[in-house]
Amino acid sequence: MSDVRAAELALHQRTGLACAAAAAAGVPGRFRVWEHEGLLAVLATDPALAFLSTVSGVAPETRPAVPGLLDAPEWDGVRPTVLTTDVDAPPAAGLVRAGERVLAVHRLGERPEPSAEVVDASGGFVDVLLAGYETSGVVAEFVAAEHRLPQVRRFLVVEDGTPIAAAAMTVHGEVAVLGGASTLPAHRGRGAQPRLLRHRLRVAADAGCVLAVATARAGSVSAANLGRAGFRCYRRSAWVRQCGPDRR
Repeated sequence: MSDVRAAELALHQRTGLACAAAAAAGVPGRFRVWEHEGLLAVLATDPALAFLSTVSGVAPETRPAVPGLLDAPEWDGVRPTVLTTDVDAPPAAGLVRAGERVLAVHRLGERPEPSAEVVDASGGFVDVLLAGYETSGVVAEFVAAEHRLPQVRRFLVVEDGTPIAAAAMTVHGEVAVLGGASTLPAHRGRGAQPRLLRHRLRVAADAGCVLAVATARAGSVSAANLGRAGFRCYRRSAWVRQCGPDRR
């Protein structure tokens, strides 16, 4: 299995956990996470969570199944974003480019030195994470539900007794998914996230993982931090169906 395929499968499993937690917590909308002929599909019907509705796992062997999946009744009017890795051609007819995301993958080897300022979080993690995201409403409800799961490892950077940044991790077989990272606005630009990255890579290696994966916005500080930490950053082209009289 390629590193990209292993990374996408682990991200899909992490999203499945998050959506199940959100549904159990009463977050608005309907959630579904499933596989279709090798493709990986996620549905979230609340408009605030539209970024979750995706189709990934597109490869030469799964590409023929894309049109059928996009026409599946499960979407119920939702237009998912199809994500392709390092591919500039649309994966199916009628799709147009809708930006770019980053899939970052790191083969674990030498263990980075742990940071004394990074601690396992027992309480207060979600408050710091949401304050760093500067989000509220349905998105905040979803993030909070996801990061209260017992499968999620939670870490805080603490300076002078004050938590200033948060980041999370889950383990899926031999793959660690690094997600849920933010820094309080007043403390940005001081290296908190690179410290959290190095620390989680050490924890992942100690847990027996051989691969770490993360996602980021193209051109963001997070993407730059991942590159400096030794991740290989793949371009993920985003594709959506054109709106038209025959499209919902």
